[in-house]
Amino acid sequence: MKRIVLTVAFSSTVAFISGCLPAPAGTGDASVPGSGGKTNASGGATNTGGANPSGSGGGNGTGGDGSGGAATGGRDGTGGSASGGSGAASGGRGGSGGTTAGSGGAGPATGGRGGSGGSGSGGASTGGMGTGGANTGGANTGGAGPTPCNLPNHSGSGSFTHYYFGQGTGRDGSGYRTACGYYGTEGGSTASGPTDTVTNIASMSPASATYFAAIPGNNGFDTKGQCGACVQITGQNGRMIIATIVDECPYGTDGGNPICGANAQGHLDLSNAAFDQLGYSVGDPKNTNWKFVPCPVTGNVVLQIKNGNDNEFFIQNTILAIKSVQRAGVSAVHMKYGAWHFDTPVNVGDTLNLTDAANRTLDIQVMSTAMGQNQNTGKQFQACQ
Repeated sequence: MKRIVLTVAFSSTVAFISGCLPAPAGTGDASVPGSGGKTNASGGATNTGGANPSGSGGGNGTGGDGSGGAATGGRDGTGGSASGGSGAASGGRGGSGGTTAGSGGAGPATGGRGGSGGSGSGGASTGGMGTGGANTGGANTGGAGPTPCNLPNHSGSGSFTHYYFGQGTGRDGSGYRTACGYYGTEGGSTASGPTDTVTNIASMSPASATYFAAIPGNNGFDTKGQCGACVQITGQNGRMIIATIVDECPYGTDGGNPICGANAQGHLDLSNAAFDQLGYSVGDPKNTNWKFVPCPVTGNVVLQIKNGNDNEFFIQNTILAIKSVQRAGVSAVHMKYGAWHFDTPVNVGDTLNLTDAANRTLDIQVMSTAMGQNQNTGKQFQACQ
């Protein structure tokens, strides 16, 4: 289908919106404009879900010997009770899942937004060592500690704009579906405009379900592998937040957003709620600071069979971006609208082997073929730092 590009003018930035059908122009905040963009992608249903950090453990409790004292009247003293020691739990959180390109199934077109890009090097995990519970005369089973993430870092030459879904993101039922395949809703407002909320992304402080970003993409969304990753952003006011990559800021062949194209390796188009935490007085600040970090997700990895396609699915709520999925040795294709695609249907009992951005693997099982429903896989990647 031929793309149609709409242009929305703001006071200091210009948003370009692309999609399969014309979308209504957004009305940005005149004082703090956004630079939204859109791509086509396809449908899905509302995600919900959370994820558990991995981490457990504790040290052995040490019992103290009771000392018997002589009591008046010749009775024996009472022995002392032993109490357990505290152990260290594995803390931390990790970055989030990704997406890839390929052939599309049915479903609403998904919108993209101005976004970021930029390679960078390792971010710190949002968590640390926890304290194990005390045992009485018993021993804890120690959990494994965080693993290295080796994430790219980008800082010092970034730039930010902001956007909201109503500027042209593809509709999905009563909500919206982003270019990475995440489901979102719109309601309420911030200083910069409407507030959007996304499901199955990092939401534990300093992250939030309203903090997300679009990353620059060109030539069929060439940055879709960063979908589900998390970025740590430091504002002009010194405040640090974490946002999840859920969208594309299209430029060049994908939509021609000049702001995203001008800084394709360093720009982020932020949600209004995320941008408003950073203390900028203008809508397109330059020389900003951000880097990739593990996502502080809660709960387990979420699997969702895509509406209208029994051979496609979304993998969300992960610590790092997902870079590959296999089933019985066959690799899935990562579609440009965020879904993973096999040539044959996904069946109950299928084992999916996930590999994340740090080359760590996790096997999950398909428990249902119901479309558009979140499946709690009962598993999560180990924390990393």
